[in-house]
Amino acid sequence: MASGNDKAKSKSITVNVKFQGQQKGQELPQARAYVFDRTGRFLDSKLVEGKPLAFSVEAGPKYQFRVGPDFLKGQKAAPADLAAQLDKAKAITQDYIPAIHGEVLPIVIDHLIWPCWIFPTCINVHGTVRKLLNPGSARPAYATICQGTVQIFQVDLECTLDTLAPNYLITLRDSLVARLASAEVPHLINPGDPGPQSVTNRLASARRSQASAGMTRSSVQAVNRSAAVSSNAISNFRQATSLSDAAATLRVLDGASLKQYLVLNKALLFWLWCELIPDWAFCWQELTEVLIQSDGSFSAEICFWCPADYPDLYFEVIQNIGGTEREIYDPQIACSTYYNYDGSASVDITIDDPAAIPCPPIVPGPDYLYVWPRYIGWEDLWYVKGLTDGVGPDVGLLPGKTPWGGNLEVKTQLHPDLPTPGISYIRWSYKFPGDPDFTHIKAPFTIRKEKTTYIAPSTVIIVDTPVTFVTQTVGPNSDLFAIPEHLPSDTVWIDLPYANFDSTLGAIPDPSAGSDCRNSLLTGQSGMCTLRVEMFDSGGLHVVSDNLGGPATFAYLLPNQSIPLGTYTNAPAFNINADGDLIFQIMVDNNHTVAQLPKVQTPISSTDTDPCGILHYTNGSDMVDIFYVAFHPNNYLDWDLGVSLGILGSVAGTSGNVSAGSLGSPADFANTASALLETCTQGAFAVNLYCSARATNGYSRQYQYDCSSTIGFALLTP
Repeated sequence: MASGNDKAKSKSITVNVKFQGQQKGQELPQARAYVFDRTGRFLDSKLVEGKPLAFSVEAGPKYQFRVGPDFLKGQKAAPADLAAQLDKAKAITQDYIPAIHGEVLPIVIDHLIWPCWIFPTCINVHGTVRKLLNPGSARPAYATICQGTVQIFQVDLECTLDTLAPNYLITLRDSLVARLASAEVPHLINPGDPGPQSVTNRLASARRSQASAGMTRSSVQAVNRSAAVSSNAISNFRQATSLSDAAATLRVLDGASLKQYLVLNKALLFWLWCELIPDWAFCWQELTEVLIQSDGSFSAEICFWCPADYPDLYFEVIQNIGGTEREIYDPQIACSTYYNYDGSASVDITIDDPAAIPCPPIVPGPDYLYVWPRYIGWEDLWYVKGLTDGVGPDVGLLPGKTPWGGNLEVKTQLHPDLPTPGISYIRWSYKFPGDPDFTHIKAPFTIRKEKTTYIAPSTVIIVDTPVTFVTQTVGPNSDLFAIPEHLPSDTVWIDLPYANFDSTLGAIPDPSAGSDCRNSLLTGQSGMCTLRVEMFDSGGLHVVSDNLGGPATFAYLLPNQSIPLGTYTNAPAFNINADGDLIFQIMVDNNHTVAQLPKVQTPISSTDTDPCGILHYTNGSDMVDIFYVAFHPNNYLDWDLGVSLGILGSVAGTSGNVSAGSLGSPADFANTASALLETCTQGAFAVNLYCSARATNGYSRQYQYDCSSTIGFALLTP
């Protein structure tokens, strides 16, 4: 704007704004005219009110006028992203050129544009955030992320593809076609799929569509060779009706046609370009940040002016831990974007970052005082076979004949009113078969209390303080742990208290095995273990539960496997001993597996006589016997044996989930020489045997009990 001292150099420009195509009774939008200098700097604006607008500017330079929705809303200062907002609203731009326009600049706004300035298109972006507590488990457990911020970004795929070099774009095309041909599904975390189809359904659909189209690997190659349609002949596209349709079209496209087709079919194909488009190539901008609510949900209203289609949204999650901002969810943009998001689908984010701070997985219990053992690690006790009746096969095991092993953290949910003077301490004990009595669990445990500070509009600072609990002697009883105290309103316990039970205590190593698992015998604590919980008052006196009647003190809870996971019920009489304490059983097994490959033989030679492994055969029908031992004393193992030939890869294999062979009495994996050699007449082989122990500590499988063995041999003609 011109100052008072520069009036001689200033001039007035009259801007006449006309809304074309207004119907009788049709409301006009509240629009504003904005003026920018040649560098893009905002200078001034005026509301469009049906009369000419006079702008005082410096005489001589060119200017840019833009007419769009009123983004100032009575504010004097323009928003920092004013130009970007005008772009999104499809604001009309008119350059002012002194030599052409003189003192009057007319701006006409077509009826196809201005009506959408009256009411923007708004969508409600909503979803949930949770943490996967036990990655890799067949029984996933989750906890709500209830403190943190969700960042919402808009992704521009068309702009992204423009950043890719032509040869990179061709490589992307060929990779997509290859994945379509093989129905290969990349590893997906939180696939951004707003539609009803899951990735599994997409894969099944891909296979069905390929089968119906006859798309075998050979037919794909044939189509590639005989494709008669060039990319230059394709100018107008339609959305693909199937994955096979997409594959047939993609393989003949390049350049602008390829980009156009990918953008048109992004909602169908996005899950295939995981790991193929790097994050650095993406064009994206942050739309907003929103706080995660106490139940793990989030929502935000996002509005768009005259959108050509719904936006493509990408999400990240941050937590400010002790004053340091950390991204706890930052997946690949390529396959985690919600394309064409219309607000109908819930954006359900699952985080596996170990540093992410969740709230404890608390399920509302009854309104009376209770003590509820819920987890070992993050395996819910609901899954333990025979927990509340001791009846049936596999008592004490998890599904899949999975025992417990290693260090076990037995976690307990307590009524929120605890502790009280009448119930202040807890004690855990264990007993294996043959033990004269219960042994108190004395190992300390550490849990965290969390203080949360909120700073408007979307910052939450989390400060964790670890607290270690040790045993105490109170009154007549020892080895008691205090129930965690009540905390101020801005602070909560974010971990469940637990019994820190080392189930390997008392294990007797096999002195003959040394460090070689292949020669191991019984090495670990094993058997049906009984766990006991006792409660004590503030004076250290034992408190009897009222599970079997009596005074209303408190009740022990245990999951009832006849009702859904996570629901509660009072522990039955089977789990209450004569002293009113809770008891239940788990199967513990800390034994190593054994993996041995003691011998390979043919009808005319054996590694017994030639340990260097040079074996001979006469005819292709000669049997080649590979002797092996895949052993666990209680059959809690899974094993896999594979045979590889030279650099050709696997030629034979077998596997099992019970012991095969035993120490001193191996099993026999027999194949003909011709089956192993395939098209070769002689060859060198590698044999690999891996035995996986099933025992878990509730967080992960106990890999230290695995065992493997590898040998090599050669087959030669005499």
